[in-house]
Amino acid sequence: MKYLVTGAAGFIGSHLCHKLITEGNEVIAIDNFSDYYNVGYKKLRVEKLLTLLQLKVLSVDISDKNAIDQLIVSSKPEVVINLAAQAGVRLPTDQIHKYVNSNLVGFSNVLQSTISNKVPYFLYASSSSVYGDQAVIPYSECEQNLHPNSFYGATKLANELLAPTLVKNSATVARGLRFFSVYGPWGRPDMAYFRMIASTINNSRFELFGDGTVERDFTYIDDVVRSIILLIDELKKHKFGFTDLVNLGGGNPTSINTLIEIVEKVSNKKVNLSKEISNLADVKKTMSNDKYLKLLIGNSPYTNIMDGITKTISWANENCIKTNLNQWII
Repeated sequence: MKYLVTGAAGFIGSHLCHKLITEGNEVIAIDNFSDYYNVGYKKLRVEKLLTLLQLKVLSVDISDKNAIDQLIVSSKPEVVINLAAQAGVRLPTDQIHKYVNSNLVGFSNVLQSTISNKVPYFLYASSSSVYGDQAVIPYSECEQNLHPNSFYGATKLANELLAPTLVKNSATVARGLRFFSVYGPWGRPDMAYFRMIASTINNSRFELFGDGTVERDFTYIDDVVRSIILLIDELKKHKFGFTDLVNLGGGNPTSINTLIEIVEKVSNKKVNLSKEISNLADVKKTMSNDKYLKLLIGNSPYTNIMDGITKTISWANENCIKTNLNQWII
């Protein structure tokens, strides 16, 4: 099949493109190479995961509607997977426009062009951040009490509300993917596990926000990619106009304090802790109800946190990685 993947230089996007190419698919990959985190790191990720497979990532910003329209018209993809977004929950108020440009304007551009050009399948990145602190745990896709704690989470909830309005009368089927704290090699350097691992390798300071009791449903990258591919196949069973939302998480939350213990045990080194006040944008606990995921694809893949962190630390100790960790973390 022919895929268009936005955010292809990102963590999930690069791994997904790698898997799609190795399975014999044709992929058009785009990214705007934003400077939210180190662009050199993104380029190295692309080099190691995609360039070696002869896949070039085109520099295109999804907020440029004309560029998106031209790309979809000329490439004629069968599947559009929109993973491009301004990530993170801690951007200051004077940078809120980055969420708007990418997560609202950019998302709308990709969605509209997908529908207008009658692309059969559309998948997009949402987030566990849509649930906030008032939803019943474990989080279920049928939960109605959604009150995101962050502007980022609110933009993702907006995506979930926008998609069905255009898809319902179209020649497209769509699926939103609610990702739960995805981690692993080549991950985002703003995430806690990445900064902890960097601390054990290079003794950089790890800023612990709050008391470490917040819990996250950490989900290993290979499990996420495999689930996405299975969900694409399942989506083909549905009639045009269908939309749904799927949690991509294992339902096994781990506290930040426990994660520190795991990282220290695997690396046999201490994390250099610096305690900071908690962030109000952080929810107290995320936990996926994976019943719907299992209904759609069977037993969902799951890598336990100890094995996943072990693989990630092994990657982080590669020469081309460990020498750059300090300049990558944010």
